[in-house]
Amino acid sequence: MATPGPLYSGPSMQHILRGVEDANWQSKLAIIGHRGCGKNITTGASEGDLRPSIMENTVLSFNMAARHGADFVEFDVQVTKDGHPIIFHDDFIVVKENNCMVHKRIGDLTLEEFLEMGYQKDLPKAENGLYRRSRDGSYSAWTVSVDDSLCTLKDVFENVSPVVGFDIELKFDDYNAVSHQELKRSIDAVLKVVNGYCNGRKIFFSSFHPDAVLMLRQEQSLHPVLFLTDGVPEIYPDYRRGSLAAAMEVCLTGNLQGIVSEVKAILQHPEVVQQFKAAGLALLTYGDLNNVGEIFHLQASLGVDGLVVDHVLEMVVESLKDDAIDTLT
Repeated sequence: MATPGPLYSGPSMQHILRGVEDANWQSKLAIIGHRGCGKNITTGASEGDLRPSIMENTVLSFNMAARHGADFVEFDVQVTKDGHPIIFHDDFIVVKENNCMVHKRIGDLTLEEFLEMGYQKDLPKAENGLYRRSRDGSYSAWTVSVDDSLCTLKDVFENVSPVVGFDIELKFDDYNAVSHQELKRSIDAVLKVVNGYCNGRKIFFSSFHPDAVLMLRQEQSLHPVLFLTDGVPEIYPDYRRGSLAAAMEVCLTGNLQGIVSEVKAILQHPEVVQQFKAAGLALLTYGDLNNVGEIFHLQASLGVDGLVVDHVLEMVVESLKDDAIDTLT
């Protein structure tokens, strides 16, 4: 059994998510922009989706989500070989060298090497373009409507509007063991930046790695820590990621503040929402279905606390519809 982390000493999750200690906060969904204004579509992943896109996990995307009314932006933090927290989702960054696709693991790069990749304002895109691998194994250029440079966690704190909160997701290998030493190295690097640049911004941490969230609680008690879960079995080797019951156990044994679950698990078992409430735990969701208005309103009626969404502006509009209904009733 995990060693319980220290008791949380910061503001409540309702205050973090909604800004006030509101008796009706459970009926009000916080809108969290996924990787900013939404993840970029990989070729072949969503045929016919022609929505304009901003380069995900960039300062520009985060600020646009803030302008569209997001309460928080979610972003993926990894740590470079020389100890700098950077913002990037995939485990590998793909570039073309000598007409060959080369996969470079983020953790094997220095900060300088990482920042030299991708869009550079003073260089043609052809000289530093990124690539992505499609489901069929083919590669294509990482194409977006508006590009922006790769960035660090420090950059985000310094250059993103202070009105928007941060859901800081710490990313680690999903399938291979991560040593205690590597977890500690990464978490310490992230906390150093957070402690130095937070400046009162609303923050909570999340991670799919159970040991990472438990260590985050051990290392700090000022910001909430939520456990990310798929909520279903037989996807990843760690059983703690395989069910909502296991996720709740991680939270209760580690003094965490709640979970962020794939929305399908909640739709299949809507009764768990009140079970989490009864346990004093926050419940947020992520997934493509969170971009559907009907699913948004269903989760609001169930008492879900927040949604991680790609279509930020559309879901903010849906939230305003709920607010208008509440006012009329």
